[in-house]
Amino acid sequence: MHIKRLVINDFRNLEYVELEPCEGFNFICGPNGSGKTSIIEAIHYLSLARSFRTNVYQYLIRQGAPAFNIFALVHEDNESIDCTLGLSRSRGEKPVIKINSDPISRMVDLIDHICVQIIHPQGVDLITKEAEGRRGFIDWGVYYTDAEFKSLWLKYRKVLKQRNSLLRREYLKAKGLSTKVEDSEVSNGSFLSFNDEISIWNESIAVLSEQITQKRLNYLNDLQVILQDIIGQFLPNFTIKFELNFGWEKSQDLRSLLAQNLEKDKALGYTLYGCHRADLRIKNNTISAGATLSRGQLKMLVYALRLAQGMLLKEQSKKACIYLIDDLNSELDDNSQKILLNTLLQCNHQVFISNIQQELFFPKDRSEYKIFSLNQGMVV
Repeated sequence: MHIKRLVINDFRNLEYVELEPCEGFNFICGPNGSGKTSIIEAIHYLSLARSFRTNVYQYLIRQGAPAFNIFALVHEDNESIDCTLGLSRSRGEKPVIKINSDPISRMVDLIDHICVQIIHPQGVDLITKEAEGRRGFIDWGVYYTDAEFKSLWLKYRKVLKQRNSLLRREYLKAKGLSTKVEDSEVSNGSFLSFNDEISIWNESIAVLSEQITQKRLNYLNDLQVILQDIIGQFLPNFTIKFELNFGWEKSQDLRSLLAQNLEKDKALGYTLYGCHRADLRIKNNTISAGATLSRGQLKMLVYALRLAQGMLLKEQSKKACIYLIDDLNSELDDNSQKILLNTLLQCNHQVFISNIQQELFFPKDRSEYKIFSLNQGMVV
């Protein structure tokens, strides 16, 4: 997979930028404030309909403009016809997404057509922050390498939403507050008591959690074969271990946990146990890696994680992803940059790298590359 043409309009400080990237390395260079990171961010937004820098989309619309637009012509692996992706967002409106000029309503359909890995200065949050990021990291890999995962995860989200809604309604009823419905109607058209319906959702949560967890475990086992080799290059003096927390104690039965914690779930209004609470524990020997590694070492560990995912993706599905690397010089010494770039060469993916300087420790004769110089939001 690679981007053949990219057009960005009114995104951040970019009034209009058009690029024809190569399949190899694309270096985006220029002084601070020139728009380097904005290009990286725009590609990321096109892939997931969200930014890695802010949750406030209004900040992404260029000052004085009514909306931003991002367009890409993408060549998908094993496909004979290129795909066009377009995303625009106006102030006060939801994003408008089109695939081959056809509007789509589900964000998940966009993910199927463009596969991106982002490496940026705040990337250490993957290790140091909440479990959601690490859970998403695992699910990214399972999603693109296991054809059944998408349908299982969509079913799980629907079931979890139904159970949480039922918990909230029951809590309001217990408090004597009004609810729209006294009982829940299930798909067969009959009305069930709270206990009967919660039993149905408990069973669905348990079955789907077990299936999703097994796929996560299988993926993590495959990933670690590649990952440990890369960690050996990036952090040779450390013993990094990975363990999947299921979202419940693996020694306990999830059905029993859901039943035993029903009153607590009702009081909270959401489900405490299930695969939606999973986490990837990352340790240096027996202690959390986030607490023992320096910021520079954490960055190298994150790079290893991201690179291993791309390698496994290509090994298992014959597909390539697109790597976005923002601010390469940030907190990486010369030797670390050499290791990162040489490993990226082996991956054979399309890469976009933002950097203040054009001079990089990169053997340019070994890969196709282009350099794009920016100044004040324009390619010069």
